[in-house]
Amino acid sequence: MLTGQLPTVDSPGSMAFVARQIESLQTQPVDTYTLQVTGIHRFKYLAAIPRMWKWLDAVDLVHAHYGYCGWVARCQLHKPIVVSFMGDDLLGTPGMSGKLTPISLAMVLMNRWLARIADAVIVKSAQMARVVLPVNAWVVPNGINFDLFRPFDKIQARRVLGWDEHRRYILFPGNPAIPRKGFSFAQSAVQITSTLLNTPVELVPLWNVVPERVPYYMNACDAMVMTSFSEGSPNVVKEALACNLPIVSVPVGDVPQLLNGLDGCAVCERDINLLASHLTQILKVMKPIDGRNVLMRLGLDQASVAGKLTQIYRQVLARDRHYPDRTNSGFGRGAN
Repeated sequence: MLTGQLPTVDSPGSMAFVARQIESLQTQPVDTYTLQVTGIHRFKYLAAIPRMWKWLDAVDLVHAHYGYCGWVARCQLHKPIVVSFMGDDLLGTPGMSGKLTPISLAMVLMNRWLARIADAVIVKSAQMARVVLPVNAWVVPNGINFDLFRPFDKIQARRVLGWDEHRRYILFPGNPAIPRKGFSFAQSAVQITSTLLNTPVELVPLWNVVPERVPYYMNACDAMVMTSFSEGSPNVVKEALACNLPIVSVPVGDVPQLLNGLDGCAVCERDINLLASHLTQILKVMKPIDGRNVLMRLGLDQASVAGKLTQIYRQVLARDRHYPDRTNSGFGRGAN
């Protein structure tokens, strides 16, 4: 496994879902060795290449998480590589205006080429699969740990976090400093919501929170708002659904598919007043949602996803870089 830095107590980061995916493979007939790409940003990927080479004799294949790590994995030809693209590595990174930055567009072009020379490609949504055409990609969203992410008493969660038991809280999933997350847009919508309800409503960023405390944030909040300009298959949305937390989102990534027809959630255009209207309605009604069962029906628990990954590994090794059509796998249809 080639990945960026996994979460620690001092640096929770944003790769908790990769750590959980690696952990979930312990239930499969798969032994994993994890190489974390860490160090000075400009040089850490180059420095990871010789470290990777030391492991090659001990492994059957290399699974790289994120495009940059995929290029590290491709710096050897002895073992097949599987590349998991995460989102902006194929979709680009919007700046403050919402338009994709020139650097990210260059990386998208490079990663589309990487998809052509990888032995197997995993993406998180059908939108991402279309980007890598004509390469066939496995569409495998990250699975959710249902034991960790589960609904429990809101008052209990707020007491653990030291929050006001009577205040209204809206969860913002991500780092407010990253432009593509749309924090200022969410702030404006929550301010309007507070005015409509005539009561204070606080927007709580979910960032630099240790993974074990994330379920407390989700159960302590009244709803979550997703305002990103670009996403693949945001794990935080699936985690919130596993906690039965109501969600209001703009149409981004696979969120419209996940929330389709789910009572107590809403997807609307990028309009502040529309977003505020949906948040206001949710906070007035405070009706529980059935997100957990939606995920179970879609097979998005960790055990099911671990089984899918194992199937991919087996096909890669069995076919020796020559594979049948992977889009008919029964768990996600890629481009064809």
